[in-house]
Amino acid sequence: MESASVSELAAEFDMPLSTMYEYVNTLETINYITKKPNGRYCVSLSFLEIGNQVRRNYAIYRVGESETRRLAEETGEFAGLMVKEDNLGVLLSMKKGDKVKRLQVSRTHPGVKSRLNTTAYGKAILAQLSDKEIQDVIDQYGLHPRTDNTITEIDPLFEEIELIRQRGYALDDEECFDGMRGIGVPVVSQTDDLVGGIALYGPPSRLTDDVFFKKYPSVVQEYANIIQGNLEYS
Repeated sequence: MESASVSELAAEFDMPLSTMYEYVNTLETINYITKKPNGRYCVSLSFLEIGNQVRRNYAIYRVGESETRRLAEETGEFAGLMVKEDNLGVLLSMKKGDKVKRLQVSRTHPGVKSRLNTTAYGKAILAQLSDKEIQDVIDQYGLHPRTDNTITEIDPLFEEIELIRQRGYALDDEECFDGMRGIGVPVVSQTDDLVGGIALYGPPSRLTDDVFFKKYPSVVQEYANIIQGNLEYS
């Protein structure tokens, strides 16, 4: 809900009305919620400031934001950064190139979470984990499909992970979004610790097989290498 009255909040959280009034007054005092002229409450923009500060705490964002923008500018497509939190992928940044300026894709804003098996950067991140850690991710969240192409079986996923480990990049062939292909590369530290992943996304009409399988993987890898190099000096 975009806004709610105190009584609606009390009912939603199954709390006494008096207790909810105390919570609401406290949250309003510290500017986490605001009261509208109609007496209803909504979340304040203070959370936007907090979220941006949390995002800046990640070194991969501080050094990788500009490179993500350059990748989008060079290719004209979508380029994004992802990190792993609680065994999910969390999008830190998504940039648009000229070819996709007017294209609106749902769930591509910073903070969006996704299962790691469904995206290019997610699978690139998975490939940096041990087989046991990958199994823990599967046990926690399952392998539910996003599209008809999503890998939903354990054996095919591990086969895909082995290919990613061998070639150094992951492919998303319309596995997260219908009509979108992606190429993801892990970003690791100098000591090979996982930091996150960078990915390029675009429609199959432009990410044709030649571009998807041959041309762009090395381009995304180049930007991942730049970010990794800059991390050493950040």
